[in-house]
Amino acid sequence: MLRHFVLTLAILGLSNIIYAQKNKGLAGIDVVKAATQNTLGINAGYYVEFKNNTDKEVDGVKWKAYFYDNFEAYKDKRDGKWQSGNFIKPAKPGEVFEDVEGIWVEDATKVFVTITEVHFTDGSSKKAAHKE
Repeated sequence: MLRHFVLTLAILGLSNIIYAQKNKGLAGIDVVKAATQNTLGINAGYYVEFKNNTDKEVDGVKWKAYFYDNFEAYKDKRDGKWQSGNFIKPAKPGEVFEDVEGIWVEDATKVFVTITEVHFTDGSSKKAAHKE
């Protein structure tokens, strides 16, 4: 009986790991870190950090940010975008770059980022295969 209980707990724990929310990169651009920015218990935005693991310079990244509370309850999603420009240089190969998005999602304490499109300085781009 105890073996069955322990086995059931192990299976449940493994299923949570397999189906847990994750950050997802695209075309050699990885999401290194994503975290909500809470001020006095209110989600005032989020921070996301990327790494360019390609041999090209990146000048644009689009993504979807999915927000959850501490009980893993889904709260909302938002679009995000990073682009180089006048003051921000393109991300060189191997470089880590970041963005801060100032958005408000009630009760959100966690954020998971899925990159949907990457644009390179040579004019090429890569979009995620699936649409929502």
